[in-house]
Amino acid sequence: MRRFFALVAAAALLCPEPAAAGDAEVTAEELVAHVRTLSSDAFEGRGSGMPGEERATAYVAAEFRRLGLDPLGKDETPFQTVEMAGTFRAKPACRLELAGPKGTLELALEREWVPLSASADGEVSAEVVFAGYGIRAPELKYDDYAGLDVKGKIVVVFRNTPEGPWWADERSRMRHAPLVQKLRHASDLGAKAVLVANDPRTFGEGKGGAAGARPDTAMTDEIGARLAAIPFAHVTLQAAERLFPAAFGKSPKDLEDRIRGEDGATPASMPGKGTMRLVVRTEREVLKGRNVCALLRAGAKDATDEVVVIGAHHDHLGRGGGGSLARSPEERREIHNGADDNASGVAGVLEAAEYLVARRGTLRRSVLFVTFTGEERGLLGSLWFVEAPPVPLSRVAAMVNLDMIGRLQGRKLFVGGVGTSPPFKGLVEASAKEVGVEVALGNGGRAPSDNTSFYGKRIPVLWLFSGMHPDYHRPADDVERIDGPGMEKAARLAARLVEEIAKLPARPEFTRADAGGEPPRAVLGIVVEQAPRGVRIGRLQEGG
Repeated sequence: MRRFFALVAAAALLCPEPAAAGDAEVTAEELVAHVRTLSSDAFEGRGSGMPGEERATAYVAAEFRRLGLDPLGKDETPFQTVEMAGTFRAKPACRLELAGPKGTLELALEREWVPLSASADGEVSAEVVFAGYGIRAPELKYDDYAGLDVKGKIVVVFRNTPEGPWWADERSRMRHAPLVQKLRHASDLGAKAVLVANDPRTFGEGKGGAAGARPDTAMTDEIGARLAAIPFAHVTLQAAERLFPAAFGKSPKDLEDRIRGEDGATPASMPGKGTMRLVVRTEREVLKGRNVCALLRAGAKDATDEVVVIGAHHDHLGRGGGGSLARSPEERREIHNGADDNASGVAGVLEAAEYLVARRGTLRRSVLFVTFTGEERGLLGSLWFVEAPPVPLSRVAAMVNLDMIGRLQGRKLFVGGVGTSPPFKGLVEASAKEVGVEVALGNGGRAPSDNTSFYGKRIPVLWLFSGMHPDYHRPADDVERIDGPGMEKAARLAARLVEEIAKLPARPEFTRADAGGEPPRAVLGIVVEQAPRGVRIGRLQEGG
């Protein structure tokens, strides 16, 4: 507790001047002041679990306290601690070997294979099976697991997706290529462990640097920081060229060629030969980020016990790392201040809080203000929140999420999730007209942001987003490039939407709407491949 008040006191020195009594309107000036503070070098890019994030959360807590909101975290503070995996190291005790008809084959740790950061520690000895690319795509009538028994076995899959017209579509690749999807499918079917091998098409001769000669530890960033329940490891292509003939009687290239087809792809999954032994032992650093949660209690005479959540993630990339899109290694080591992503969203939450505090007497539902940690590492803060909510989720009527609202610059503001509850579309259109902002609407509740965690719990959601820009995940995302007037319109709309939802006579009903949660995006139409110093254009997509 003493440390909390010390941090709040320090953060108060960084806060913009409090609004004058009765001044409860959302203004560009106050929004930009919040962004300038949160995206300053003093906060070191607000990396999850880092000192800069601790200072940022203290700043948010001080603002909530100034507004008289009730803290909903631990020990009478607004903080909810979120544990996540930090750096990890594979111990020498790790082993990967195959006992087959022709003897035992052992792969060399770190040179030929490595556990992924999401892997559980453990020892598994089991039959081995090949499950192609580890994809289940009913919409494409493709399933690598069709007719394959993987329960209690070690599953080996290729990285990426098959070649063919189906997979030239960016959305198909983004849906089915991620490692976490491959892990999830195998785990759901009862596999005891998963190995991901570099695929020959991407990492074969003359491609992927030294032909995928070393384990790609950078790919662990794709998983985020969530730990799997089973061992999960990566195998180089050169190691796979030794392992596959012994385990499956065919080379990786042979199996890849069997999968590739003129009209799409045909699974070539098969049981293996012999028993594989996988031992994963790691040393891990546990990072502790924190959500900031505070409640404005409803003040209307007919108030209910329901709650409307408005949130934004406060974390960013710190000093770059795997999520950086910087153009040089030197830039990747710079502080990534994340003015738009997502100091702008946090500023919107703070201004909405000030706006709604002044209107508490009209609200039938309480409003829970949250800023989340760990969004950049896989929505970790919001996932933690919905699994350990400070108020029962049964009382949460809706969630409004602000992510990157600072670069409107004359464009339409995207509002996703309007199909997740019947009144939302009309409510958004009417409120946008009142605020004076043009909007582009999306139906779906799923998006690469924290609203997805709530949508997964069958809670109606809305997501406000001003659009992508060239500074995304780069050090140049600074306050000088923020569009203050545009951000004011987005934040005013968010505050108005929360106010209207909190005043609805009936609780908004949840309706399922998976598609259309993201704005349309331009697609360059190229497929990139790894190269010794980055990536290169491998081929053009059809129409690219």
